[in-house]
Amino acid sequence: MRSSRMSAALCGGLGLALIAPLSSASGNAPAQATGNRPAAAHATTAVQGSEFQNLNGFMWYYNNYFDNKFKDIEKDLDNLKSRGIRVLGFFTPYQGNKANCDGCSPVDFYRPSPQSGSMQDWNHLVAAAHGKGMKVVTYMINIYMDETSPFFKKAEKEYAAGDRTSREVSSFAWTKDPNTPVPNLNPQMASDDWTGWKWSKTAGAYYWKLWFGPGFDFTKPGGRTEVDRMEKFWFDTGIDGVIWDVGTTDERWKHDAIDLPKSYTPNEKWLAIEQADSGTASVWQQYGVNTWHQSKGSVFPENDASNDYSRIVNGTTDADALEEALRATDTARAMGATTYAWSIWGDDPDVNLKPHKYPTYPDDDVMRVQEAALLAGAGITYGSAMNDQYIRWSKKLQTGWGRVLQTVNSNAALLPSASRSRVTAGFDTSNPSSGLDPKVYAMRRTSADGKQTALLLYNFHNTAAKVSVDLDGTGIRTQQTPKDLYNGGNGPAIDGRAYTVDLPAYGFKILQVSTTGN
Repeated sequence: MRSSRMSAALCGGLGLALIAPLSSASGNAPAQATGNRPAAAHATTAVQGSEFQNLNGFMWYYNNYFDNKFKDIEKDLDNLKSRGIRVLGFFTPYQGNKANCDGCSPVDFYRPSPQSGSMQDWNHLVAAAHGKGMKVVTYMINIYMDETSPFFKKAEKEYAAGDRTSREVSSFAWTKDPNTPVPNLNPQMASDDWTGWKWSKTAGAYYWKLWFGPGFDFTKPGGRTEVDRMEKFWFDTGIDGVIWDVGTTDERWKHDAIDLPKSYTPNEKWLAIEQADSGTASVWQQYGVNTWHQSKGSVFPENDASNDYSRIVNGTTDADALEEALRATDTARAMGATTYAWSIWGDDPDVNLKPHKYPTYPDDDVMRVQEAALLAGAGITYGSAMNDQYIRWSKKLQTGWGRVLQTVNSNAALLPSASRSRVTAGFDTSNPSSGLDPKVYAMRRTSADGKQTALLLYNFHNTAAKVSVDLDGTGIRTQQTPKDLYNGGNGPAIDGRAYTVDLPAYGFKILQVSTTGN
C-alpha cells in the first residue's frame, strides 16, 4: 500500500532500478483476439496449501491518521465477520507521525498511538480476532524512523556527548564529511531526493536520512539489531503478516523482511513487499514473498483508483486483456502464493483523507459490487484499503459488497486456492460467426479438492445484456439446474452446450454447477 505522498518520487528513482527485466508473471501465450472463441484454458492449481489461500475479505484501517480505537474495532468483529471480512489490516500498529506518510512514519516502534489505545488493547484485539477465525496483518516500516522520534532525539544527544556505542547511536549512520557514501542496500530504497546526509545541529554531525528520518544502517550490527528487536516486539503480539514499506531484493535485508517473520513465531505469515507485483513475481517469490499486487507496475505509474475491474468497465481493456491479467493470480496460485488487489481508493491527505472523499464508479452501488464479484471471484485476495471510505458507502453497497465476500468465503470453489479457467462467452446464439462481445466474460472455478465447481458470468455493459457461454470442453454438465450462490435459490436451467443468462447492467451470476467428474 503506497501512500500517494511518495508515488511521484518513487516513479523515477526506483521503478527502473528495482530488478532486472523478467518475462511476465502471466507469461502464457497471448489470449486470442476478441472475435475468436478461446479454447478452454488450462487451469493451474496451487503447489502448496496456505491459510491465506483459503479465505478472502480484507479491511484496512488507517488507525494513526483517523485515530481508530482498537477497543471499538474489537467490538465490531462479529459485524465485520458477518460482512465477509476475514483479515484486519492496520496502517500501522506502532505510533506514527500523522503529518508524514499518512501516519506510518515511525515515532515510537514500541507502543501504539495513544489515540488508538494501549498495548493491552492491541493484544486483546489480536486475540479476539484470532478467536473468531480472523487474521491480523499490518503495514510496517523497518528501514527508518521519523525524525521526531524520541529514540532518535536521544541518539543525537548521546552522539554529541561522545557516545558511539549506545543502542540508539549505533542504530544509525553518522559522519562529519557529507561526501561520505551513504549506506545503501541494492537496489536502493529511495530516489536520490529522499536519501542523503543531513546535518544535525544537536549531534554536531551528519546523519543518514532516508525518507522522513534517520535510516537504519543494515550494513552494521547496531541497525540490524534494533530492527530485529522491533519486529520481534510486534510478532510476539500474534500478527499474521505484513506489507513492508518500499522494499528491495538485497540479501542484507532478507533476514528482517522474510526470514525472521517466517521463523520467529509459528503462525503462518502473509508476507508482502510494497513494490512486489505480478510483473516480477518470480523474483519476489524466490526472495521469499508469498503475496504480491495483482497488477503489473501497481506502485508506479498506476494509482489506487485502477484495477483489473476498473480497466474493463472504463474501456481501457477488453475481455481478452482481462483474461491475460487474471492469469497473474493463476501463476501465484501455482507457486503456492496469492495476489492481492483493493477496491478503488485513494489516500492523498488533501484530496481524500481530510475531506473524506474517495474514488467512485459512475454507479457505485452496483459497480463496486461487481468489482468484488470479479476480483474476489477470480481468486484474488481482495477487500477495502480504507475503512474510512467503507463506512461512507451506502447501506445498499455495504450489503451487496459484503454478500459477495460472504459468498466467496462460504464456497470452496471461490477461494483463492481454487483453480480458474476461462469459459467462452459473448457469442450471439443466432449468429455464432459474428464474434465475441468484448465486454462480457465467464470463468470456471474448481475447489482444490475437485469436489465443487462454480460458473461465474459477467456483463460489463452499462445496459442489460444476454450473456451466452459455450460449455463445450469445460466439463460442466449440460443438463442441470445450477444453484445461485450469491442470490440464493436456483439459477436458470442449463439445457445444452450453449447456456444463456439475462444480466442487468453491470450484473453477474455466481453459480454452483455439477461436472462430468462429480
